[in-house]
Amino acid sequence: MSEESLLEQDKIKNILNSDSSLDVLLNRLKQSLTTGEEFAKYIKRKAQIEDEHYGQLKKFGIQARASIKGSSKLKNDSFSAKLDEIIEFDEKLFGAGSSYVKALNVMYDELSSLIGTISRSRKLIRDEGKKKEKECIDSIIAAEKAKQKYYHLCEDLEKLKTSDPNKKSFSLKNKTVEQQEDDLQRKVDLADQDYKLKVTTCKKLKDEILMNHRPTSSKKLKNLVLEMDIAMNVQLQKFATWNETLIMNSGVLISPIQLSKSSMKSIASSIDNEKDLYDYLVKHGNIHKNQSLVPVEYTMHPSVAKTQKIGKPFLNNSAPKNINSQPKASTINNLSPPANSLQPLSDSSYSNSTAQAGSINELVTPSNYTYSSLDPSTKAGSDLNGPKTLNTQLTQHTQPTFGVSVEDVIQFAGIDNVPLVVKRCIEVIESHGMDIEGIYRTSGNKTTVQNLKNSIDQQFTNYLLIGNNIDPNNVLDADIYCVASLLKIYFASLPEPLLTKEYYQSFIETVKSLDETFIAKKLHHLVFNLPDGAYFTLRALIFHLNKVASNQNANRMTAKNLAIIWGPAILNDNSMSPQDLSYKSKVVEELMLIATEIFETDE
Repeated sequence: MSEESLLEQDKIKNILNSDSSLDVLLNRLKQSLTTGEEFAKYIKRKAQIEDEHYGQLKKFGIQARASIKGSSKLKNDSFSAKLDEIIEFDEKLFGAGSSYVKALNVMYDELSSLIGTISRSRKLIRDEGKKKEKECIDSIIAAEKAKQKYYHLCEDLEKLKTSDPNKKSFSLKNKTVEQQEDDLQRKVDLADQDYKLKVTTCKKLKDEILMNHRPTSSKKLKNLVLEMDIAMNVQLQKFATWNETLIMNSGVLISPIQLSKSSMKSIASSIDNEKDLYDYLVKHGNIHKNQSLVPVEYTMHPSVAKTQKIGKPFLNNSAPKNINSQPKASTINNLSPPANSLQPLSDSSYSNSTAQAGSINELVTPSNYTYSSLDPSTKAGSDLNGPKTLNTQLTQHTQPTFGVSVEDVIQFAGIDNVPLVVKRCIEVIESHGMDIEGIYRTSGNKTTVQNLKNSIDQQFTNYLLIGNNIDPNNVLDADIYCVASLLKIYFASLPEPLLTKEYYQSFIETVKSLDETFIAKKLHHLVFNLPDGAYFTLRALIFHLNKVASNQNANRMTAKNLAIIWGPAILNDNSMSPQDLSYKSKVVEELMLIATEIFETDE
């Protein structure tokens, strides 16, 4: 049904023609105007914030680019060039942001102008309506007074006519009864005419209100309300459109659709660190030797050299020139001096030996040595160029979940200090199994439960397998029983009770008391002292059990039934005596009863 047809219904017409129509429409129009004012304030404030944001962004970008370009301490390579291009995007975004800010300011001006115009129109209609109503009310009051006067005169005339005619009666002006009667009759006639005139006047004014003024004013007010509401709706749509446009323009600037323009990602990926280092070394590297690092050569003093006998050189200077082509091992072996050549060396023999040693070094040291880079991009078959993509491999936990203390499990497989497996089981049951009869009392398929337990122990992220096969439109009881059994197994397999060995006996002794107030206070104290993991896990479980019990009409599981099942699970000391089982159940039942007092409830 369209809006126009809705407002044309008879019940709406009756409301608009009623005496309260103007007040109702005036209040409704006032609400629209107030809403428009708040909307306009929001638009104005957002425009100011965005204007300041983009202005500061542009200013900071310009300063950052100038600082990078003007500093001699920074490297001048492709990274610096690409960084400059990327920072330049902040200046480009200013263009998109300024258009957005301008549009918001236009919206604010349009809303403010419309609100002012409609407010003035509302005031005129209200004042005119109040004026007409006041005229009608005044005429009604005047007619009522005329009526009272007319009635009083008629009563006086009636009294005078019914008085005893034999009794002579004189007025203060010495008028006879007949004269008084004539005077009263004239007054009655005049009062009657005045009464009729004022009644006619008030009816005429009321008819004018009903037939002319009220329908006109109601129509005007209704149109003003619709005009204001539609205008706000249009401005809201404009606001949404401008926000989308801002995001799209920003996205196109950062990642252009045109292939001819570079995106921010492609600019960053085009950096070649190895080429940058190569260019720097070529430009600034110096192959000239530092004379201060040249070692001192040993030279025998001439006076000493003359006294030395000249012997054979240590090595034969006539060695083949193609010595480098000979095998290194055989060449070195051939350089062994003969037994009879061990003589003091002369200058010439020393120089010859030095030269020959150089030949040996040439044999030992590779002649065509190349630098092996550790950069993975230099490896054979690598197509990496510029910044390398980081491939982080997640370490997979193999630590089991079942049979491990809650405090240890929440370190690697917990959220909000509650094990993930517990969270998951509770969520699945509360989503699909709250109405399943015998939940937690009926056991699930042992093989299915065991396979699920083993999977979670092998990889804790397999907790997501819990309930993943459940069809929300066709929930099978057996699937829910398996999830419930898995949750019970988790608590039963804990190395120590959830309520801890330290406080286990204190919980049992507390519920032996007959004083309910003492039990509540003591349990609150004991629960508060539990470790964080045990505390928050117990909180999640108890709140869950209360939710299950709240559906006992469908699932047939009362708080007492649940306590009987869960007592041995969270107080698992392997004791099966009836008395111990009774106290364990009493602990769970009491915790469920005072859960909202000892635990902080979910918001």
